[in-house]
Amino acid sequence: MTDKSTAYNAPDFTLKIPDPTRLGETLRASLGQSAPDFEAPTLEGQRIRLQELRGKHVVLMMGSITSPMCTIPLPAMNQLYSEFRDKGVEFFLLYTKESHPAEHYPHHTSLEQKIAHARDFQRQENVRFPLLVDTLDGTAHLSYGPWPSALFVINREGKLVYRSTIADARELRLFLEQIIAADRLATNPDRVPHIGYSEHIIEHDPDQTTHRRVYERAGPKAFEDFWRIFPKLRNRWP
Repeated sequence: MTDKSTAYNAPDFTLKIPDPTRLGETLRASLGQSAPDFEAPTLEGQRIRLQELRGKHVVLMMGSITSPMCTIPLPAMNQLYSEFRDKGVEFFLLYTKESHPAEHYPHHTSLEQKIAHARDFQRQENVRFPLLVDTLDGTAHLSYGPWPSALFVINREGKLVYRSTIADARELRLFLEQIIAADRLATNPDRVPHIGYSEHIIEHDPDQTTHRRVYERAGPKAFEDFWRIFPKLRNRWP
């Protein structure tokens, strides 16, 4: 392992709470700009390069088998994939580092181990859309930002048009409906373009049941790391 991959794959869960007034700055990929290009393999061995997906909208979700906030929206994300896959929208889950490494799924020390974790995640959570495996040092992940369960949409022209620190399938559904409607509008030569921009900050439901299930899957250390960060919750949560 290189120094970079060792630093990226921390053996313990850590939490750095960002300034809530500057959350947008934590997402390195900028809206309206060309999305950071990357190339990564699927679990079936096909290499996917973002630049070669021009002409289709791309939903890019970050996650890992030890990330509760990635696991929570997966059933709804599977449903969106089923509904929008034939409407010019590609879905991918980029497998990143382990959010809560523990005995059963420790931090990555080899690419083979990372791929094995990704295969378990696909099988155990029935992920129906393709999983991409990032490099051991998280090259693609970090080019978009450090959040472990972030969500992005790249449009047909390769521009980043949606970004969120946490995947929210309800919000994504609305956005995909809007972007497909905009595609239809674009075919009208008499239209007068009106481009909108929005931002918001909202608290998400942590879903204690899923947190507990994911921590149990990861191993006892996941609970200990959580309680080390939140000692007052040791006997109450998750």
